[in-house]
Amino acid sequence: MSPTLATSPHAAQPVAGVIPEDETILLMVKPSSWFIVVTSMRALPAAAAAGAILMVASLDPSIPWDFRGAILASTAIIVARAAWQSLDWCVRLYVLTDRRIVVRRGVIPEVSECLLAEVAGIGQPRRRIERLGRTGSLAILRGPSIRVRRARRAKQKSLDEESAQLASSESRRIHPRVHVEHSLEWSVIRDGESVRRKILAAVARYR
Repeated sequence: MSPTLATSPHAAQPVAGVIPEDETILLMVKPSSWFIVVTSMRALPAAAAAGAILMVASLDPSIPWDFRGAILASTAIIVARAAWQSLDWCVRLYVLTDRRIVVRRGVIPEVSECLLAEVAGIGQPRRRIERLGRTGSLAILRGPSIRVRRARRAKQKSLDEESAQLASSESRRIHPRVHVEHSLEWSVIRDGESVRRKILAAVARYR
């Protein structure tokens, strides 16, 4: 699904109850169907391990299991994972508003968000399997809000060199270093660079 603008009540219907009426939806994106393939492939190691264990176990004549059963078990794991990820894909939606970046995901839907003021940057994880489907992902990097950063800069400018060093030391003691987390991700989308530019434009304009 290509990035779409939600400009009508019908277009905003998929996020009813998630986005308040007083927010403006700037962009609404659904992941590519390649998402099902990419996320299902993560079950391959577990399927291979289960198949290998069952194949070894089938060497024991007392165990009612054979080579074909091991293959079927591995296949069942992959199929179950693909079915689960298909349900996730049906629910998953990425939304950009004039206040927040929102991700709705999960078979039992859950909503994660990041205020535009808290966006420190947008990373682009490089995953070979995504490039095969001509898709990509965006990782929303969180950090201190712009209001906090401006307050810190203003405080530092008002101090002389000695006072600034002392204040910096105290700041590090009271406010631990912010750990940037890729906890909010727009996974397996098409036109990722175009979407990234639209998000950055919204961040620069609205926060």
